[in-house]
Amino acid sequence: MKITRFVLAAVLSLSLVTVVAVAPASAAEKPITVRVYHQAVTPIAVSGTGIGAVRTYFIPMAVDGKSADDQYLTGTLTTLDPAMPNGQELRSSNLTFVFGAEKDQIVVGGVSFFPPTGATIAIGQSTTRPVVGGSGKYSGARGQVVSTNLGANGFTHTFKVWLGK
Repeated sequence: MKITRFVLAAVLSLSLVTVVAVAPASAAEKPITVRVYHQAVTPIAVSGTGIGAVRTYFIPMAVDGKSADDQYLTGTLTTLDPAMPNGQELRSSNLTFVFGAEKDQIVVGGVSFFPPTGATIAIGQSTTRPVVGGSGKYSGARGQVVSTNLGANGFTHTFKVWLGK
C-alpha cells in the first residue's frame, strides 16, 4: 500500500498537535501566591443533621492585606461521614473565592476533617484542598490552598496556583 504525501503530512501534523496539547508546563513556569484573610465565621444557614447536613457560608475577605466590598468567599460544606475513626466528621467543600470582580474567581473543592459539632476546622488546624479551577484573571487556575483556623483571629487561606489555558 502506497502512502501519499498528503496522508503522511496529515498524520504528522495530527501527531504534533497531540504532543503539543499534552505537553507538561515548562519548568520555568512559576506559581503565584495569593493570601486571603477573613474574620472568624459561623454558617449563614445549616440544613439537616448527620450525613448530608449542609452548612452555607458568605464571608467578606481581604486579599493580600487589602479588604474591599467586592471580595468574598461563598460556599458549602456537606457532611459525608459523621463518625470517622479519628472522632471527627468528613465534609466535602464547594468554595468560591471572588476577587474584586465576579469574573475573577478561584473554585476550591476537596474533603477535610471537622470536629463533629464545629462549624469549621478545629482552631489551630490547617487543611489543604485542591483548586478546581478559576476564571477571569485566574483562568485555568490549578494548584492548592492551605486554610488555617486562627480561632478568634479568623482564617487565612494561602493559595499556590499556576495559571494557564
